[in-house]
Amino acid sequence: MTTSLFADDRALVEKGKRVFYTNCISCHNRNPNLKGSIGPELIDAPLEIMQIKVITGRYPDVFPANFIAKRKTKAMKAFPMLKNDVPAIFAFIQSVKNK
Repeated sequence: MTTSLFADDRALVEKGKRVFYTNCISCHNRNPNLKGSIGPELIDAPLEIMQIKVITGRYPDVFPANFIAKRKTKAMKAFPMLKNDVPAIFAFIQSVKNK
């Protein structure tokens, strides 16, 4: 699936919005285009990075081409219980991306 296909799935986007607002905005901004109090803006995070970061709380050992971490801190805790929700979170974030 491409990024736009994720963002075009309204049910997935709505689920992602609920999960994001419930679990992510205490550190990240309500608007994923903006930096949060602790966490960076999320708009450019690839799905594969987001999956690893959400599940483990850490960045992968090797980044995808052209990806640069916005923050080097290790403040994020792991959310393994959200493993199956990461595609929905990603869909929501992509749906609000500033063009």
